[in-house]
Amino acid sequence: MKQVRRTISKGNADQAAALYLAVLPFYRDECVRVVHEATAGSVIFFAGERHVDETVRTGIDPSYFTRVRNIVIRRRLLLQVGQWRRALAIPTLVVDLNPRSINAWVFLVVRKLLGRRTLVWGHLYPRAGAASKTAAIRRRMRSVSQGTILYGYDSVLPAKADLPDQPVWVAPNSLYRRNRMLAGTGTGPLDAFVYVGRLESSKKVDVLISAFASSGLKAAGVNLRIVGVGSQREYLEGLAAKLGVADSTFFLGQISTPEELREVYNSAICSVSPGYAGLSITQSLGFGVPVVVSRDEPHAPEIELVKFGEVEFFDTDDHYSLASALRSARDRSSRDGRQELSDRVASSYSAEAMASGILCALDGVEQTLGKDGWPC
Repeated sequence: MKQVRRTISKGNADQAAALYLAVLPFYRDECVRVVHEATAGSVIFFAGERHVDETVRTGIDPSYFTRVRNIVIRRRLLLQVGQWRRALAIPTLVVDLNPRSINAWVFLVVRKLLGRRTLVWGHLYPRAGAASKTAAIRRRMRSVSQGTILYGYDSVLPAKADLPDQPVWVAPNSLYRRNRMLAGTGTGPLDAFVYVGRLESSKKVDVLISAFASSGLKAAGVNLRIVGVGSQREYLEGLAAKLGVADSTFFLGQISTPEELREVYNSAICSVSPGYAGLSITQSLGFGVPVVVSRDEPHAPEIELVKFGEVEFFDTDDHYSLASALRSARDRSSRDGRQELSDRVASSYSAEAMASGILCALDGVEQTLGKDGWPC
């Protein structure tokens, strides 16, 4: 992936470009910083406090964005209030590709009438897929816009098939700068399974704890490390105690810096996504650690990283199948090839790659992608 370069001209920030987004979670921090550095701060970010899903919240450095007010309506729709005059006036604006965003629709329609360029950014389809009822609404949002920024490379070809005359760019969903995505250098035993993510029911961490208990690997000195916060922590701690693995199951809370996470992954046999998978795949493979993933889930676009190998599937919601996958992962665990895997993932899924996609889109510069939509 080419180095990020400044494509948006310096000068008055009100005359450059802006992204008006629902939230900017903590894992967007590095990407936003890269954009800020590459453009001398002339690209503006607007964001609110929380999404429709209240567990998804803004968490980046407040100095890098302008806060607006988010209003959730009937637990389904989102209206953002504040900075509308600036958003309507700025030459290029990026909004969420999310039909639940009322203001995104308003900006798209009004700015089109004003002759101003508006792009949409997000998942090409909802997690239910291209055949879902809301997929057609997303296509409608795209048709009103002047271009689409996608989260994944595999989305490029279907996006062009849906709207052949519309430009698309990829800002691959990424976490860290390339030089911070490194495999662990430890020489000790690989003796842990790792989960990183929210502790919510949709993530199915209870399936993982049940599988770990059923695997019998506690007796072999293997432990389970759970990184993240959420409403289910107390329940999950109780489940681990009930199943007799509390002394081998460690709840580590929120860990966000790559250096600290690298230490967690350093002794990992593999990481596990017991529910739908997203950025956890990018993170794990970026640290050179294989992943075990639930087979039949409405995964996020990051599932495309199966292209890099080191991804094994288990039967969804079946903790016996997952237990078998855990035992298999331990039997073949090795540090060999982990830095090579990390390097390959970092080349396409770094904060610099994500920022580069955004900057190309803002400036209308075509990305260098192959016929399959992936970087050449």
